[in-house]
Amino acid sequence: MTDSANTQQTDRRLALELITTVLAERPHLPDQLSETTTLDEIGMDSLDLIVVFSRFEEQWGVPYSEEETDWTVFKNLGHLADTLVARARTAGRDLR
Repeated sequence: MTDSANTQQTDRRLALELITTVLAERPHLPDQLSETTTLDEIGMDSLDLIVVFSRFEEQWGVPYSEEETDWTVFKNLGHLADTLVARARTAGRDLR
């Protein structure tokens, strides 16, 4: 695996960890969340997404806009993590 691929995997893992940490604060979620868990399965909505984006901004300094909080565009938690990683790269941020 190349350094770039390792970096991508690490960044994705860190983004997924942040997402699952935020979601763990919600009651009545399954114990096991994975990258294939759909937002629908866990009842995630735009308010939850705002919390995820806010924590991401706090932790890594990657801003978001109100228009980006449409939870229906994300297929699953992996897609959300990939989007966060892409936003960090666009902003020139390193998640490690």
